[in-house]
Amino acid sequence: MTISSSSLTTSTRATLPGPCGVRAAWQNLRAFRADLPGFLLKLAREYGDFVQFDFGPFRTYFINHPDLLHQVLVGDASHYYKTRITKAVLRPLLGEGLLISDGELWRRQRRLLQPAFHAARIAAYADTMVQCTLEAMQSWHPGEQRRVDHDMMTLTLEIVIRTLFGEALSPEERDAVGHAVDVGQKHVGEMFKTLFRIPTWVPTPANRELKQAVQVIDALIARFVARYRQSGEDRGDLLSMMLAAVDETGQMTDAQARDEAFTLIVAGHETTANTLSWAWYLLATHPHVEARLHDELQRVLNGRPPTVDDLPNLPYTEVIVKETLRLYPAAYVTAREPITDVTLAGHRIPKGRTILIAPYTVHRDPRWYEQPEAFMPERWLGDLEKRIPRLAYLPFGAGPRICIGNAFAMMEARLILATVAQRFRFVLSAGQRVEPDPMVTLRPRGGLTMQVLAR
Repeated sequence: MTISSSSLTTSTRATLPGPCGVRAAWQNLRAFRADLPGFLLKLAREYGDFVQFDFGPFRTYFINHPDLLHQVLVGDASHYYKTRITKAVLRPLLGEGLLISDGELWRRQRRLLQPAFHAARIAAYADTMVQCTLEAMQSWHPGEQRRVDHDMMTLTLEIVIRTLFGEALSPEERDAVGHAVDVGQKHVGEMFKTLFRIPTWVPTPANRELKQAVQVIDALIARFVARYRQSGEDRGDLLSMMLAAVDETGQMTDAQARDEAFTLIVAGHETTANTLSWAWYLLATHPHVEARLHDELQRVLNGRPPTVDDLPNLPYTEVIVKETLRLYPAAYVTAREPITDVTLAGHRIPKGRTILIAPYTVHRDPRWYEQPEAFMPERWLGDLEKRIPRLAYLPFGAGPRICIGNAFAMMEARLILATVAQRFRFVLSAGQRVEPDPMVTLRPRGGLTMQVLAR
């Protein structure tokens, strides 16, 4: 397959194409709420790389070509902020954390956090990841039916708590935190789909539930921050690194540390858990891929737990994760708004308008990927990454705001996959229909129930 950086399909149009007008606006809103990834994929296939559409009373833009994505996320990144809608929805949970802050605050926090995610520091967490996985598997029994998506959420939450705070929580505390995160994710997901939002200070049942969830996580973070402030001890965990970091303006305040720790808890486990859930689904439905994975694990590990040093010798394990992220990127859509009027592909975009970017659609573009809907991990074993345009693959974003935890997530997913797949395989429960549920991240709708089989 020959791949080239095709020219933008809308570059010669005087007016951007797309479904606009009063009738289309409300049709778009219904489609957006029902199936956001499907709606955006349909827009890209019907209207091209640069689309405008009305969303209720709002004019929105959607870009779907790697060159445009590069301009927004990399080349002119300083001209774009996270959208006001994103901030309004996420701020009750994340405060001014790295995920939603902008400008000088974002730059300072990124500088202070970066040392905690250096390669050597990340590698030191590999043993914790494997140990947590081995402990989780002790309660799994061959032949039983399990909610694999719940298992992956519980496991990755345990890992993020241990690596962030340096110790495990009691089962009761872990369950309470897991429930609180789930409440927050569902609340945020519904808010993103709602055109007119009820402020969080209004004491509706949903807002009261959200407030209680935030208090659970806030109390946990405050406890560990206070312990560090009292001892000043670097325990080798992420929080210690964050609180010890210093720049020309000093250290993080407790409030800043709270926001960043909250962000890491919420974003640091759900994305990897979803990726692993999709990987188990894809392996169960592609037995030839599963067989090749087992062959690699047997040859390299021969039954022993993996270490970080094994990862370079597990290329097929890695491309399974990469291909899973291509088909089901956890961060399947993101948005920016220009802080001044900008020009994209000859079209003027006014300040403050929303520009949507969907890795989900870019990753399924036949210009870049042969059989784009097919699960083909082997596609990554050749020179595909050299042949496709930059930003034709962006599961962790791109540019200055690329996910700070991408190396952590990739290492975690590979180690968990290698650890579990040596002991167990999963079979889909009879009659189960698996499809994406586009909340804040891309989950399997209704969960993923599978039978556990011993290997």
